[in-house]
Amino acid sequence: MQTFAFNININGFHNCRSTMSLELYNFSQSTCSLKVRLQLAEKKISWTDKRLVSSDNEHLSDWYLKLNPNGVVPTLLHNGKPIYESTAILEYLEDEFRQENFRPTDPFLCSQLRAWLIFVDVWPAPAVRTPSFHFGGLLEKFKKMSQEKFDELKEKRPLKKEFYNSFDKNSGFSEEDIFTSFSIFERTFVRMEYLLKEFGGPWLMGKDYSIGDMAILPTIDRIEDLGLDDLWNDRFEGVKNWLERAQARSASKIAFYEGSRLSEQFPKLNLGKGANASIVRKYLEGK
Repeated sequence: MQTFAFNININGFHNCRSTMSLELYNFSQSTCSLKVRLQLAEKKISWTDKRLVSSDNEHLSDWYLKLNPNGVVPTLLHNGKPIYESTAILEYLEDEFRQENFRPTDPFLCSQLRAWLIFVDVWPAPAVRTPSFHFGGLLEKFKKMSQEKFDELKEKRPLKKEFYNSFDKNSGFSEEDIFTSFSIFERTFVRMEYLLKEFGGPWLMGKDYSIGDMAILPTIDRIEDLGLDDLWNDRFEGVKNWLERAQARSASKIAFYEGSRLSEQFPKLNLGKGANASIVRKYLEGK
């Protein structure tokens, strides 16, 4: 595990003195971790980055499971108290740190936000794991691992055993599984286009950027980073423009530090915009 101190002020990010009262245990490339890093940057909160090493499976170690019995990232430790599940952390930080508000005050709009957060957690957030594992470098990692070691790691996981059971360590996911994730992404884009139109944009809940935008940004950014952006190019203009606005925010540049994208972690895979256009084309032609 590596430890970094994030001290945020009006000028942005500074890697300086430790802030022990707020610690985030996370992975650099984890989309769920990125949700929380985005919020911390937007709210200009100083915190300590407890950056776990995924290849060492630190999130499955006994000491970490005492913090988070689900064995996943992120976990926020605030004054020694653990908060886990990324969406719960977003809500907690809104309640606890009110210097900048990223949740609507209007009760109806807040209900729409919470409905959207549930949608993200149930559909696109889990779905993005499939192409992330298949195209994003993890397949190459698991190919080098013995079947015995792979099965051992799978059994140690408190959650996601079913996900790993559907993943072949030598060939990845089936085309059917990949296309199922694409279908979920399309439904997500339709919902995003609706929200942008219904509430007038430029953000999902209207004129103000919110945790609803932060919750989905890492997933959409991941889809682009995997070279699957043709799923929305020329078809979902609202999503394309929203992504450009969200990525341009100063807090996004802080949260997505160098090494936060799979294309940066696995440069030999030549990921990035359009890299997997052929499988997207096959999916769209087969609809």
